[in-house]
Amino acid sequence: MYLQELKLWNFRKYGIIGESFDSSLPGLIVNFNEGVNVLVGENDSGKTTIIDAIRYILRTQSLEYIQIDEKDFHQESGNRSQELRIECTFKGFTDSEAGHFLEWLGFEQNEKGKNEYLLKVWLYARCKDNSIYQYIRAGIDSEGSFMEGDARDLLRVVYLKPLRDALSEMTHGNKSRLAQILKSHSIFKKEKDEVGLELKHELENHYHTLKKGIDGYFDIKQDEKGNQIVKSINDLLVNDFLLGNDDRKAVIKLTGSELSDILRQLDLVPEDNKSGLGTLNLLCIAAELLLFNETKPGLKFTLIEELEAHLHPQYQLRLIDFINRKKEFGQFILTTHSTTLASKIKLENLIVCNKENVFPMGHKYTQLDESDYKFLERFLDATKSNLFFAKGVIIVEGDAENLLVPTIAKLLDRPLHKYGVSIVNVGSTAFKRYAKIFLRKQQPDFNPHCS
Repeated sequence: MYLQELKLWNFRKYGIIGESFDSSLPGLIVNFNEGVNVLVGENDSGKTTIIDAIRYILRTQSLEYIQIDEKDFHQESGNRSQELRIECTFKGFTDSEAGHFLEWLGFEQNEKGKNEYLLKVWLYARCKDNSIYQYIRAGIDSEGSFMEGDARDLLRVVYLKPLRDALSEMTHGNKSRLAQILKSHSIFKKEKDEVGLELKHELENHYHTLKKGIDGYFDIKQDEKGNQIVKSINDLLVNDFLLGNDDRKAVIKLTGSELSDILRQLDLVPEDNKSGLGTLNLLCIAAELLLFNETKPGLKFTLIEELEAHLHPQYQLRLIDFINRKKEFGQFILTTHSTTLASKIKLENLIVCNKENVFPMGHKYTQLDESDYKFLERFLDATKSNLFFAKGVIIVEGDAENLLVPTIAKLLDRPLHKYGVSIVNVGSTAFKRYAKIFLRKQQPDFNPHCS
């Protein structure tokens, strides 16, 4: 199963098409590929809005608290809307996956004329009397029914935030993300005896041996060096701090003995010495993908904002190559500002966010033909892929124009960088192949200022 379509009504920058909310069309529709999808575009073009909409409706594996607030409601001409809706459509179910959602599933004919499973899930929120009310429903009709419990949990996604603090997430503590990931793995599922009682996990037995030795080192009843520290603390408590009839004593020991306590004390580190942010980031991503290593029910879906965060360009390329090859890890939706990544992603997997719309670059949407795709995948390098991030594009033939045009613009007091205009040097007269990137088969039109 995979997320095939996302629709937004009155969510942040995207409003509605129509006068009445109940009868309106969504302000944004995004179609996704089954595998890799990369959102590119300038700042505030809608990439994070799309990611957040998915997070709000599906929730995340890390169980973070996320909630609609008043600024999520679309504002236009100073008036903020009072209702919003986010809708996800899922397709590509196997029979076993469909079994978990039978109550809400429908059918739809695909391009080959065969019926396939269809699941629609939507979040509706309403702002009333300074309070926000929201619910999640699913189904094939307009009313649907509430989706909670196990079915809702099977739709949770892995989310890697931008500029993520990989060190804290992979370090011990009560909120350790590493502990959450490990606890969900099959090797940490406790077995039961013949009467149904849980057996101790072997890690708990190892920990008990360690705990016994460490606790004994600080035990005032044993002849160990550590007991002098405990005795000194207790002398201060009894003689100077506590009231006369208070005979409480302090101890130093390893706390916790259950498996969840043990997992929260673990760190994921690449080596004994401290590592840079890039390596820690890779460790964080590797640990999150551990959730998909096993065959488990539910959605295999990962959201990564700013994949390039803290990563050297060569690491970026290695990572995107891995994501492209490893189909067993399911669907990915990534955002990036990296021209390096944008140049290495197949055009079929690229979605350009521009103004109030999104533009998938797949063959179903553009006027590029097969030979154009092959050409662009060979020659669309990091310099040329800058066209996906610019407010305006000037395509030039060679180095002379590449130097001359910005100089002329500066002399005219129209410096290109001030207006977000990029020079794209194609090194030939093959302008048409690049210009056709922006030509659509149907409305809406892509509207960069292309010359």
